[in-house]
Amino acid sequence: MGFFDTYGKPDAIKADKKLTTEEMLEHGIEQQEKLLNNEEVLNNKNEPIRSWFRDGRFVPSIGIFGLFDGQAIKWNKGTEKAMLESFKKSYQAGEFASYIKAVDKKREENTAKLAKARAKIKK
Repeated sequence: MGFFDTYGKPDAIKADKKLTTEEMLEHGIEQQEKLLNNEEVLNNKNEPIRSWFRDGRFVPSIGIFGLFDGQAIKWNKGTEKAMLESFKKSYQAGEFASYIKAVDKKREENTAKLAKARAKIKK
């Protein structure tokens, strides 16, 4: 018996369901809440995730993209939980719709760019 007889033929790798930008932001908020409660939060590579609160700046991100397109909001130490709660309520009220739409566009462009690069490699 050969390898393929035992394990089967290679198939295309199917990724898990791709999350929407909104789902990614909601997941990010949940992770940040855990961080603020001193829980360890790991990414897919089993490494600790970064806080959105660092160096006196609040920088929310969706995957590899910053929600505010490279800009940050100043914050004062000790106000993180209140600020994140306010951020969450504002998101739920739709205040960040234009920012989310911009990230959607960047994600689509990035996906197209990666697909094009993969196609070149296959040739």
